[in-house]
Amino acid sequence: MPKEILRTSAGQRHTSPIPQGVIANGFIFLSAIRGLDIETQKVIPDVEAQARQCFKILRGTLEEVGASLSDVVQVSVYMKHLQKNRPIFNKVWEEIFGDEPPARFAAEVTDIGTPDGLTEFLLSVIATAPKR
Repeated sequence: MPKEILRTSAGQRHTSPIPQGVIANGFIFLSAIRGLDIETQKVIPDVEAQARQCFKILRGTLEEVGASLSDVVQVSVYMKHLQKNRPIFNKVWEEIFGDEPPARFAAEVTDIGTPDGLTEFLLSVIATAPKR
């Protein structure tokens, strides 16, 4: 089965040659979800709002390909200030996923790849793909 490159209206437009994601072998692999305003591509300044925006983008992207948050099996989270922002991120995480969260990895990084340096979170996600 060939891979399918994702291009959705809910996902972010990347300036580098990175697709929003790829569907392959029964999985959805989503790239570099940041807390950006989709219309302006500007970073949302509030840390909690950035976390919420990451999940809004994730949910919208999944819905456009027929999946949902319950299909998410693994999330890698890259944070600029892990110890400071993990409690804020965890609060949003628990609201989003409840008692059945996906597997998660989190690491602190110094550069998330945005020129303004305001981005606090970057998500990389794996979800099961719906049968097509």
